[in-house]
Amino acid sequence: ASELAVARSLLVLRVSDAAAAAMISITAMTATAFSGPSLPVGRAAAPAISMMAERSASIPFLNKPPALDGSMVGDVGFDPLGFSTTITELGGDLNYVREAELMHGRQAMLATVGFVFPSIFGKIPSDWSASVSTDPLVAQYQLPGTVLGQLIFSIAVAEGIRASIIFKKDSVPGEHGFDPAGFIPKFCNTPEKMAEMKLKELKHCRIAMIAITGFFFQETITGHVVPFL
Repeated sequence: ASELAVARSLLVLRVSDAAAAAMISITAMTATAFSGPSLPVGRAAAPAISMMAERSASIPFLNKPPALDGSMVGDVGFDPLGFSTTITELGGDLNYVREAELMHGRQAMLATVGFVFPSIFGKIPSDWSASVSTDPLVAQYQLPGTVLGQLIFSIAVAEGIRASIIFKKDSVPGEHGFDPAGFIPKFCNTPEKMAEMKLKELKHCRIAMIAITGFFFQETITGHVVPFL
């Protein structure tokens, strides 16, 4: 009788242990289902730091474009339309894009001056310019054929020389060896000074491109660039 009682007691204990283990497993599974998988603290903190580091310096509420790593002069992560990402994904070169930006910017700086120069200082004193308007949007269609031909020929020569430089593997965007006044040896004789001067030029290029766009629309809508011209 005593042996039977001991056997019953052992059986009760085993059943109790199994039930307790089952309850613990169910509780753990339920907690995991609601709380999600746990991660080490170090790994959980890393993505937050990475996300903060990927924000654009110029547009803080947007992520920094992956192709703009800050290595180029004037790169502040401004590319809201994602041009740099598309170009690099298609196998393009950002150096060529910078070359195009500088060329458009330099032309825009010349255009902003040319837009207002005739209205302030007058036209070139020559026979062919007598019938040409001081309005730049009108004057471009009034140029004589010989003047227009010389203009097109000069542009073709300049672009041909530039193309022979920019498509070389070691070419630097914007550097075409054009420095007739000798500014580079005088004011850009160190890498730091050269980088500073390139940044200044790039800022002027970007402002000029915005300015010439504004000039065009104001001239088209109002008939003059600024009220006093």
